[in-house]
Amino acid sequence: MAEGLLNWLDSDLFDFTGGGPRFVMAGEDDGTFSVVDQVTRMPAIWNDQMLFGLSFDEADDLVETMNQLMLDITQA
Repeated sequence: MAEGLLNWLDSDLFDFTGGGPRFVMAGEDDGTFSVVDQVTRMPAIWNDQMLFGLSFDEADDLVETMNQLMLDITQA
C-alpha cells in the first residue's frame, strides 16, 4: 500500500477527533461530487484515485464505505 500524507489508511490519521464523520461529500460547481477527507481537507484517495468528479451515488457509496471501514479499523 502506498504511504503518504493523502493515504486515508495512514495510521497517524486514525486519531481523527473532529467529532463527525471523517469523510464527507462536497458538491462541485459542475454538478459532480467529491469525497473530502476532513483531516487533510482534500479529496480522499481510494485505490490510487483522487475522489472527485463523481456522480452523487458514487460519492455517497464511497463516503459510507470509507467511514464504515475507518470505524471498523479504530474499533479493532
